[in-house]
Amino acid sequence: MKDGYWSLRKYTAGPIGESIKYWIPEKKPTRSEKRLKTDIGKQKQNEHNAEKMFARLIHANYRSGTDILLGLDYSEEGYAKMSAHSLSFLDETEEMDRILSEAVYQIGLFLRRVKRACAAAGIPFRYLAVTSDMDGKTGEHVRVHHHLIVNAEALTVCKAKWYLGGVDYETLWDREDQSDLAEYLMKQVRRLPDAKKYIPSRNLKRPKPKDRVAVNGSELRVPKGAVLLYRSPYRPGLPQYIRYVLPTKEEELRE
Repeated sequence: MKDGYWSLRKYTAGPIGESIKYWIPEKKPTRSEKRLKTDIGKQKQNEHNAEKMFARLIHANYRSGTDILLGLDYSEEGYAKMSAHSLSFLDETEEMDRILSEAVYQIGLFLRRVKRACAAAGIPFRYLAVTSDMDGKTGEHVRVHHHLIVNAEALTVCKAKWYLGGVDYETLWDREDQSDLAEYLMKQVRRLPDAKKYIPSRNLKRPKPKDRVAVNGSELRVPKGAVLLYRSPYRPGLPQYIRYVLPTKEEELRE
C-alpha cells in the first residue's frame, strides 16, 4: 500500500473496550493530531456508528442487573388521540411518517414531564429513548411504540407520567456487554429524513475515542488481562474491529 498509514482508535465505555484499526489513504501525519482525527473521521462509515455509539452509551451510563429497559405503547384511545389529525391527501407511507413524527413529539413531552418530576423529587434521570414502528426481524410495519433505557431510580416516575397507553419494564440483564440490546433496538428504527435514531439525555457520559498512528496493519490484539467478546474477520488490508471486557483494577494489580 502506498500513500497512507494505519491508524488505531480505542474506546472505553464502562467495562467494555473497543479497538478499531483503519487504513488511511492519506499522507502520514507528523505532528498534527488534528490531521489524524480528520483522517480517521473519513473512515467512520466503516463502523456501524449509531448501533455502536448506542452500545457505548449503555455501557458508560447504565448498571447491568439494576437499571431498566422500559417499553411504552399506545392504547386504542391513546393512539386515536395521537393520530387524530389524519390528512386525507397523504398516501400510506406519508401517513406512517406523520404518525412516527407525532410519536417522537409525544415521547419528547413525556421526557420533559419525567425530568420535571424527578428534579422536584431530587431523583436523577438518565435516558436513551428509541421510537419504532417496525419489526426489527421482518421489517414489517407495526404500531408505533417506544423503548427507553432509564436509571432504576426514575422508574416509578416514568410509570406515572405515560398517559397514552401501557408501560412494561425489565431489569437490564446482568452482564458486561449490552451490544446485542443496542442491535435489537436500533434494528427497529425506521429512518426518517434528517431524524435521529435515538434521543439521549444531556447528562449522559459520552465515551471519546483515543487515536494514534499504528505501527502496521497486523491483526489487533486484545489488551493484557481483557476478555475477547467479538472480533471481526481478519482480512489483510481491510478495517479491523475487536470488542472486549476490560480487566478490573484488581486484575491489573495482580498482573
